Amino acid sequence: MARKPATRKPKAKAKATKPKAKRQPLRLNIGAGEKTLKGYTTIDLKNGKNAYPLAGIKDGSIADIYCSHLLEHFGHREVSKVLKHWVSKLEPGGRIRIAVPDFNEVAKRYRAGEPIATQLYIMGSHTDASDVHHCVFDSESLAELMADTGLVRIGRWEGFNNDCACLPISLNLQGYKPTNEMTTCENTVAVLSAPRYGAILHQQVAARAFMMAHVPYNMGQGAYWHQVLSKQIEQAIAEPDNEFVFTCDYDTIFDYDAVIEMYRLMQAYPEADAITSVQSKRGAETALMGMSDAEGKPRTQVRSTEFHRNLTKISTAHFGLTLFRSSTLRAFPKPWMVATPNDDGEWEEGRTDADIDFWKKWRAIGNTLFVANKVPVGHMEEIITWPSQAEESFAPVMQRATDYRKQGIPAKVVR
Repeated sequence: MARKPATRKPKAKAKATKPKAKRQPLRLNIGAGEKTLKGYTTIDLKNGKNAYPLAGIKDGSIADIYCSHLLEHFGHREVSKVLKHWVSKLEPGGRIRIAVPDFNEVAKRYRAGEPIATQLYIMGSHTDASDVHHCVFDSESLAELMADTGLVRIGRWEGFNNDCACLPISLNLQGYKPTNEMTTCENTVAVLSAPRYGAILHQQVAARAFMMAHVPYNMGQGAYWHQVLSKQIEQAIAEPDNEFVFTCDYDTIFDYDAVIEMYRLMQAYPEADAITSVQSKRGAETALMGMSDAEGKPRTQVRSTEFHRNLTKISTAHFGLTLFRSSTLRAFPKPWMVATPNDDGEWEEGRTDADIDFWKKWRAIGNTLFVANKVPVGHMEEIITWPSQAEESFAPVMQRATDYRKQGIPAKVVR
């Protein structure tokens, strides 16, 4: 008897599954008042939510923060802590936009005699206990606060929400949270012009600092330092991936922290074409930098308060540890460094050294140079150690080589 052919049950159709909805990025409008912003969650006392601290919001979970004319309502001793708290809520790559009254703009208009609501902008409306201002800002102080939270690409933005950020006296700055912790310098190279013979301490400390920061460190040697350094820079910027170039001098001492801080500041301040470190002038009591007035003339007097912030604009510097934007160097006309004697054809007072010639040309075409006030570096110089003539003691007496040439052996040494 023939078997019946086996029959298969038809397979059940797989149930269609809905694709998971893409998570919408979370955006906050902090201190919104009545001005809501489409796509943003309103954080304001009027809807029962405090701007600081932000309750129930995880660190690293916010894509964008918009904050128009609220930061000035916090005390001047508190704003740094408030801003750091807000930035901690941003996800890597997230943006924060801040708008505050611009004290400099208000003062300028007031001094010009314009009809301006000075007390309203500086002190607040005082319509209730919360509508009071407790601090003032200008572009430098706000940028400083933002940079100190770790934000990068700090720059201006235009008001658009028909709120106080659209006022002519509004200072609007935005910044981005780095996509990763800044422990290395990406797309950066370091170059050095070294003498044929010389001290090796710089090579030891520089190699370690740049190695830790993942920065290739290239050294060129020759009798004419400025020619060697120019060639080194040209080779570095010929690589399209190199966004930044460190220049070094063989007698400069620095560490990994200095390298990372200068890289961080360059990321934070897009208006900086070059940033140098603070370095002492050899055999003197001054720093290796120059400042100019509005007419381009050298300044002989400066205030210490001008160096309290992260960056101070200067006109000339040393190449000891300086960070450049490669894009600016690529557009910089040549020749870069030309030494010129004085009017009498002598290499004495009135001459122009190759590095000063570089910075004069740099400034003449509108490029910027800043000194990183919180990045001190060492400057090696010859020191003579003498045995003192104190009673049966040979305690060392230190003397600079420049002082020896002027004064001879120190009196404490002669027996």
